[in-house]
Amino acid sequence: MLTILRELSKVRDERTGTFDLDSFKIVYIAPMKALVQEMVGNFSSRLKEKFGVIVNELTGDNQLTKQQIAETQIIVTTPEKWDVITRKSTDTSYTNLVRLII
Repeated sequence: MLTILRELSKVRDERTGTFDLDSFKIVYIAPMKALVQEMVGNFSSRLKEKFGVIVNELTGDNQLTKQQIAETQIIVTTPEKWDVITRKSTDTSYTNLVRLII
């Protein structure tokens, strides 16, 4: 969590205190779908209200549209799904925004 907060501090406007949520993505890779769901709940409850960070699950069972990916700051996924996204993706605009992989 501290690493995520550190990344958030990098996109914070010192004058207004707001965050540029469109300038980064954080990818959290969990070994199992059950852990992915648990981490999505954990991160969402901690980061949504205070910081406005949107956390979504990306697994074989739960697909995201391009619009949903664009609106998401933290993507929690499995290693297999992240491998598919990075190898076969023709649109690299989202992967270019990744600032942190956990």
